[in-house]
Amino acid sequence: MKRILLFLLLFVSAITFSDTLKSVSYNNGKIVGTFVENKQIIPSASITKVGNEDILMLSFANGDMERSVPAFINRNDQYIRKIYTVKSNGMVVVYVYLKPSVTYQVTSGNGEFQVILDGGQATTQKSIYTTPQRQTNNNTKITQTQPQNQQNNISRGNKKYTIIVDPGHGGHDSGARGNGYNEKDIALQVATRLANNLRRDYNVIMTRDSDFFVPLDTRAKIGNDANADFFISIHLNSGSSSSANGTEVFYFSKKDEGSYAARVAQIENRVDSSYGDTPFSDLVVKDIFYRTNQKKSQAIATTVLDNLINAIGLRRRGVFGANFAVLRGSNSPSILVELGFMNNYGDLSQYLTPEGQERAAQAIANAIRQYFR
Repeated sequence: MKRILLFLLLFVSAITFSDTLKSVSYNNGKIVGTFVENKQIIPSASITKVGNEDILMLSFANGDMERSVPAFINRNDQYIRKIYTVKSNGMVVVYVYLKPSVTYQVTSGNGEFQVILDGGQATTQKSIYTTPQRQTNNNTKITQTQPQNQQNNISRGNKKYTIIVDPGHGGHDSGARGNGYNEKDIALQVATRLANNLRRDYNVIMTRDSDFFVPLDTRAKIGNDANADFFISIHLNSGSSSSANGTEVFYFSKKDEGSYAARVAQIENRVDSSYGDTPFSDLVVKDIFYRTNQKKSQAIATTVLDNLINAIGLRRRGVFGANFAVLRGSNSPSILVELGFMNNYGDLSQYLTPEGQERAAQAIANAIRQYFR
C-alpha cells in the first residue's frame, strides 16, 4: 500500500510541477517554451490588467531556469509588445504584453508549452488548456521556429546605443517606504520619464514598466542579452532618521568604499539574497572589463550627480563605489542613483509631482547624452 501511495505521489508531482526552463522563443504569434526534463508541463495562466494593457502571466511553480533563457524579448508586432521571463521565490513567470484584442490559447505537452496568439476578441477570456495524454514518443517535441542567434529579438535599428533603464524594486518588493509612499512607485515614475526622454536618441529597454518584481540578476541579464552600452538603476533611499537627506550615485566596486556604501548596498541586495552572494567569477564580466567599466561608470556617475544637484537642489552626498548585486552582473558601464530619502518629506516632495519627476529625468538624460557625445 505504501509503495502504491509513493508511486501516486511521484506521478502527481511529475505532471504538476515544472522543472528547469531551457528556452523561450517567439515567432509570429507563437511562444514556445521547453524544459530540461521531459515532463508534463501545466502552466498557470492568468491576465492582469495594468492601465489599458493586458499582460498574460504564465507561472510555473517550483521551477528553475537556465541562464541562457532570454530575460527579455522585444518584438512589438501585431500580437505582442514584449516578453519578460523571470525567476522569483521559487517560481518561473513569463510575462507576455499583449496587443489590444488579442486572444490566446495555451497548450502543454511533455517538457514543453506553447502559447498561440490570435486577434479579433478582447483578452478577457480565460486561457484554453489542451493537455494531451502523456506521450511515449520523444520525437513529438515542438520545434523552435526562432534561430538561436535571434533569441533576444532586440534590434538597434538606426540608433547606435542601447540603454537599460531599471526602476528599482517592484511587485512584492516595495523598497523603502516613507510619508505614505513606496519607493517602487516613485522609481518607476521617474524611470519611465527618463526612458521616454532617452528614446529620442537611443534604443531604450526598461527592466520593468509596471508593478512586478524582477530578480536582481535578471535585470543585468536583460542588458547583457541586448548588448547594452549603459545600465542605470533608479532608486530612493531611506535613513534611520527623517533628517537624513540628499542625492547620491553609486557605481559597482568589488570592495565597498567605506561602511556607509557597504550598508546601502546591503539594503538594496537583501531583497534577492540568492543572487547577492553569487561569486563574481561566475559572472560574465572579466577583470579587464571590470576595470574599464568602473572608470567609465565613475565618470558618468559624477556627471549625473552634478546635474541632479543643479536641477533639484538637494544636498550632495557624493559618488561611491559599492558591491551592488544589480550592477555586479552588467557587462556595460552601470550606475545606481539614489534620488533622495523617502522618509524625508523635503527630499520626497521633489519627486511627487510630474514637474519634479521631469526635472530629474531631464537632468539624468542630459548627463547620459554628454557621456555618449
